[in-house]
Amino acid sequence: MLYLGYILLITMAAAAAGRGASRSRLSLTAKSETLLLRWMVLLFFLSYFLLGLYKIEAMQVGNWDFGIYDSMLRNAASGNGLMLDYRGRFDHFSPIMMLFAPLYLLRDSPIWLPLIQSAALAFAAPLLYRTAKRYFRTGPVPLLLTAMYLFNPYYSRLALYDFHAECLFPLFLFAAFYCYSRKRMPYFFLFLALSPLIKEDFVIPVAAAGLWLMTQKRKRLWGAAAIAAAAFWTLFVLKIYYPLLLGENYWHYGRYALLAPTFTQTLMNIFGMIAGLWNPFVPGVVVSVLVPFAFLPAANWKMCLLFWLPTLGIQLVSTSIHQQLLFSHYSSALIAVTPVVALWGARTLRVLLRRRKPSLRQQRAGIASAAILMLAVHLLFCDLPLTRYTNYTVEPEFTYSGGVLSLPLRPAYWQEMIRLLLHADEVRAVTDLLPYPPGTTMICQNEVGPAFLHRGTVTVYDFPELGIGLTRPDRVDYFILDRGNYHNNGDLTAVNRLLSQLAEDPEYRVINHPSGLLIFARRKLFPEEAPGSPASFLR
Repeated sequence: MLYLGYILLITMAAAAAGRGASRSRLSLTAKSETLLLRWMVLLFFLSYFLLGLYKIEAMQVGNWDFGIYDSMLRNAASGNGLMLDYRGRFDHFSPIMMLFAPLYLLRDSPIWLPLIQSAALAFAAPLLYRTAKRYFRTGPVPLLLTAMYLFNPYYSRLALYDFHAECLFPLFLFAAFYCYSRKRMPYFFLFLALSPLIKEDFVIPVAAAGLWLMTQKRKRLWGAAAIAAAAFWTLFVLKIYYPLLLGENYWHYGRYALLAPTFTQTLMNIFGMIAGLWNPFVPGVVVSVLVPFAFLPAANWKMCLLFWLPTLGIQLVSTSIHQQLLFSHYSSALIAVTPVVALWGARTLRVLLRRRKPSLRQQRAGIASAAILMLAVHLLFCDLPLTRYTNYTVEPEFTYSGGVLSLPLRPAYWQEMIRLLLHADEVRAVTDLLPYPPGTTMICQNEVGPAFLHRGTVTVYDFPELGIGLTRPDRVDYFILDRGNYHNNGDLTAVNRLLSQLAEDPEYRVINHPSGLLIFARRKLFPEEAPGSPASFLR
């Protein structure tokens, strides 16, 4: 696999550079280390918050999933119902999000979402640092491990891809293991057991942590309790919350089709899921999660096998290729679990090295190599502001890659960002001229949709032909597409068939604007008026 070849070259270069850097005697005082930690956290928070604001202004977020969370919090704040987004019932168990609804009373604006996401991810870092400091009182490991968490390319992928409640998980998991490091097991269990309130997916790392605890003689009861908590939340979500409280099916379960009408079919499903672990891209995905942490998680086999591997494995056996390749938010659990496992790997490595007694220069070379590898991987593979469906582990795409804190290094990339920002302003100027009487209905391209969710007179529906949602009404007041801002996700054959039907439908008029906007609007919304009217301007 090409990706593995790149990683091998980068790792060898980092090892060579680390040996050269070992001659340096750079060391940090406790005060300077704390100051550097604060600056790192602040820079990551500001960088991803500002990039999040840019993505909103440049229409680089979508109805799925940004618009879903935005409308859910707005509905809750305005008294229109809890856990309801623009589509209806929210399709995940995520009650913790209701804690943020009051923010929309202060200001009804989507800017809260990038603020929450960037702050939650960045300000979880000091908890990781404090936890590592409990085990490494001196030396560079706590600061290096925290930097690995922040510079992890998957961190940038979650921070930039719309908004997801999963951004809160590192706070919970790092808080849990901080309590563990202080031997406060009730608080450890509390943070761990409550993490599925963020999203039902986190029952997997909760159960996996329980398996790991079961290997420790004095903590087996806590391990059993963690497994029981995971089982409770699983049963509650699948058997009570969705079917009884909401009266709906949990359709995401279809990605893990396990039980079947017959025993033979169930066995076939099990073997099919296991076979997913032998996909040719799996080694690349595994390495992509390990390499930002200099492969430290592999040093502690118990943590790696029982805690880390199930957290990764549940993504690899999914029927969704986006999950298998850890696109967008699907790496969220691993973003938090991997640095914790890396900490235990560092502890194991320390024990092994004490037996071999490496020289101080050899120790410096190892630390320097790990730091250089971390920075090199971040530089090449961190997600950039316009990325939505880019893949790095099957066929690496380096056309526009290269960034620091997801700020692009190539001038051409900045030019495209500016173009999209200006284009978004033009799209808003044109769509502001459209009439939106009460009860207006609309089907939008994913990138354009969030701009209409705050219009009180408009109901927005999904666009299945463009990969958004499963169903839509046949007739609405507006169909809105934007050829100047499209991320190549959907069935273009089905889209063209729909557009051909609309073009021939006498009920609709076509607005083919020079900006790239393509709008099909019901004629009844545009009575013929004098020149200079909105209808004549858009004609």
